[in-house]
Amino acid sequence: MSRIHNIPLLLLVVIAAGLAILFWALGFTWLAEPIAPGGTFLLKSIAGLAKDALFVPLKPLMYALIILSIGSSLAISTGGFGAKFTRVLAFFVTFSLIGMALAIACFFAFSELTVFPSSGVGGSLKPSAPFMAKIYGVVTSALMISIYTGIVLGAALKRLDLGREADAISDLFIRGFRKFLQYTIPLAVFGGITIALSDEKGVATLGNLGRILLPYGIAMGATWLIMVAVTAYIQGRGAKFILRAVAPQALVAFSTSSSMATLTATKQACSDLGANGDESTPFFTIGATINMVGTLIGLLLVSLYAMRAFGLEVGLADALLVGFQSMIFATAAAGTPSASVVLIQDILVGNGVSADYAAFVTTLILTIDVLILDRIRTVLNTQSDSMSTANGLKLYYKKPKILSEE
Repeated sequence: MSRIHNIPLLLLVVIAAGLAILFWALGFTWLAEPIAPGGTFLLKSIAGLAKDALFVPLKPLMYALIILSIGSSLAISTGGFGAKFTRVLAFFVTFSLIGMALAIACFFAFSELTVFPSSGVGGSLKPSAPFMAKIYGVVTSALMISIYTGIVLGAALKRLDLGREADAISDLFIRGFRKFLQYTIPLAVFGGITIALSDEKGVATLGNLGRILLPYGIAMGATWLIMVAVTAYIQGRGAKFILRAVAPQALVAFSTSSSMATLTATKQACSDLGANGDESTPFFTIGATINMVGTLIGLLLVSLYAMRAFGLEVGLADALLVGFQSMIFATAAAGTPSASVVLIQDILVGNGVSADYAAFVTTLILTIDVLILDRIRTVLNTQSDSMSTANGLKLYYKKPKILSEE
């Protein structure tokens, strides 16, 4: 098992996808068919069981991780919601709102793209819920209750002076969670591709997934360029200086697909941008926990295209609602590879999509997510962490000289 730990997740996913395609080419259609021992009982298919290895335990693990991560982060925080953090948070939110607006614009600009199949999956169209019912569903969802619980836990741990202990436990949980994903994501990819290929339009279904890269890349790239321009202005430095400071961080984020694994590089990026690394740590650590802008764009675009494919009419008001849902849900996504994908199900079901179709979409997108989508949004998440922190501290001190010299 220790050898498996050392195999990159990307390689395991490629192997799993390759095996699924190979078995399909060899005619192993029985992998996607229900198991019927003795012709009496119908059980899940082998592909379905492989998929469930990830998705059945993922939600409770995710909720537990959210509670523990938020609680431990708040417990070790020394600045609270003081003036420094308020300024840093303002940049987190501003960049997220910019990303939301650009993602919605890209969706409507490329609304005719066929990313997900519209038939042959199962599940019926639900009547649209009233707007306020959707809002109520968001604020009372299991995910939001986990966030509330994490805040209460953080206050309790801080009062008991158990912040360091909770942070150590949180780190252990995150490491274990990453290993869990390394074992189960390849299984889910194998199961998802096998199930998709069993449909008569299976090959086209998988081929269409790549189309989301167009709006995804444009929204992410435009948001990043705005972040660089704003940071260059706030820091009083040219764009070349900003790019040189954040380039190493981007490489680590792209290769690891993990905000948590990029923390050391993020600290160095903050220092290179002019902020004191130690002073910056609490702020970009919280940023790595709430993972806003890249995750928001990813959740928003996948959800909107899935809703359109399912048959729902998506207007501007609907897109804005899903955007704010994605912003809230993005703050609860763990900083580990592809962990935020499971949140797509909550968004889709909350907007009238059947649970079966939501699970199908989530499984389908997982393959391309591990290969490229998660890497792109992790870069944007971590760049937002470093730039927001440096900008917030710069405005706090309101001095032209480099912060690390103070």
